[in-house]
Amino acid sequence: MTKLIGITPRIIYETGVQKQFVNTRYVERLTERGMNTLMLTFKNPHQEEIFQLCDAFLVTGGWDLNPKTYGETNEEGLSKDVHDELDTIDRDVIHYAIKHKKPLLGICRGHQSLNVFLGGTLQQDMKGHGSIKENHQIHMKKDRRFDVDSKISVNSYHHQAIKDLASSLDALGIHEDGTIEIVYHKELPIFAVQWHPEMTPSDPISQKIFDTFIKLIK
Repeated sequence: MTKLIGITPRIIYETGVQKQFVNTRYVERLTERGMNTLMLTFKNPHQEEIFQLCDAFLVTGGWDLNPKTYGETNEEGLSKDVHDELDTIDRDVIHYAIKHKKPLLGICRGHQSLNVFLGGTLQQDMKGHGSIKENHQIHMKKDRRFDVDSKISVNSYHHQAIKDLASSLDALGIHEDGTIEIVYHKELPIFAVQWHPEMTPSDPISQKIFDTFIKLIK
């Protein structure tokens, strides 16, 4: 039976109406690898039942987490377009995956959510990591769970990043300025990347990210 991947939603407003959506690129990267996908929704009273249908989870990119989720304030307005509903569903998905040992991949905001909801913190604003289409250099730690070259090149579209790493995570990839770009759970089939592999489907590193995720599911 085809495996089902639950994908976290994000928010858009059109003519004053709040809508939940999933970026088509995430769906394409999974369905082209033989997976089925399901958009999860927040404020769903039957959320646990929906989670139980899923074989794995993808926590997607998006706007910033509310700093209160990691014990800080947003008095300076550094964290943009925060939505508590999104923080809640990211948290619930991550905690469910951990409790039931389900595979999970986090991308960009999902990478940050994984760290925060496992007890880490974020740097609320940083320079030099936004709108970089390629040649964002990352030094990789040699690790059997993710076999790639010692130095890889990816894209970068973020202004926040991991500050204090959660104790249950290993940092496998670090940018030249010290920014943590890829993490893997020390015991569970859970990992996350700060960049956007879904945007570059023909890139070998992007393919490796999704292929690694699929292997964890099968």
